[in-house]
Amino acid sequence: MRELVDIWVSVQTWIFQTFVGPVIFQFGLMEWFEAAFNAVEFVMLGVVQITVIALVMRTFEKRWPLERAPDNRLMRTDQVYTVLNKLGVIPLAVFAAAYPITQEIEHLVRAMGMAPPRIERIVPWLHDNALASFLVYFALYDFAAYWVHRAQHRFRWWWALHSLHHSQRQVTVWSDDRNHVLDDLMVNVVLALFSQFVGVQPEDYVLILMVGRMIESWSHANVDMGFGRIGDRLLVSPRYHRLHHSLANPAEPHIHDHNFAPVFPIWDILFGTAIFDRRHRPTGVDDDVIDADNNTGWLGQQVRVFGRFFSALLPRFSRA
Repeated sequence: MRELVDIWVSVQTWIFQTFVGPVIFQFGLMEWFEAAFNAVEFVMLGVVQITVIALVMRTFEKRWPLERAPDNRLMRTDQVYTVLNKLGVIPLAVFAAAYPITQEIEHLVRAMGMAPPRIERIVPWLHDNALASFLVYFALYDFAAYWVHRAQHRFRWWWALHSLHHSQRQVTVWSDDRNHVLDDLMVNVVLALFSQFVGVQPEDYVLILMVGRMIESWSHANVDMGFGRIGDRLLVSPRYHRLHHSLANPAEPHIHDHNFAPVFPIWDILFGTAIFDRRHRPTGVDDDVIDADNNTGWLGQQVRVFGRFFSALLPRFSRA
């Protein structure tokens, strides 16, 4: 295991020294040195994730598909989203930008005679248990992501962006990253600030993102697979999350306002948004305007959805 870590770090260092470092030195961006080094790892992890999705997860979908995909064009568009997101550095860049802000907040709070509620200060033994510390931070991150996800459905202007994710009629392992860039930016800012505030370190944040996003990619898989009566209550499965993407119908007009949890269903259970059943429902949205997202590719979708977002905000500007 140690040998693999050494090889990984060696490759990361070579890429940084060969391609990234010279640019930083050339333009005098030394304050971004550490963030850029971490960004290289983020891109490497993105390559690993794309490989696992393409070679492992897609094998399950091809062997045991829940639905036959009549239009591969829709899936190809989602593949563009996945590549751009997994190889992008927006989440890490946002985290790096948020770090000095949260440090200033911490200094201000300390000056007021208080200390930010970082987990190691509350539970000191976590300092000596790396796995337990990671799991605690991962659970906290997922808890915050649950509430962000509910906000995406609750506020009209945010739903205007997030509806792009739900407009896909053929949900597959490629669909997790199907988001508007502005939606991704807002989500990442909120979660990065939250993670900084509770004490997540940059290297742990990268791992949290990778593990979380791999689980979320699998939860979108086009397979009828659960983890059993107990397992489905411990970890989000494809069957559990597919209900969240269900097409609304007269009997279930708000079916997509359930099963929000990205990784741990406990949040849905605690806050009354969990539904456990095995019934298969079609996916998509019951809105012709939103469904029309499927008639165009990545760029067209980005333009269309920004128009929806602006229209949702326009009444607020008019009243100002």
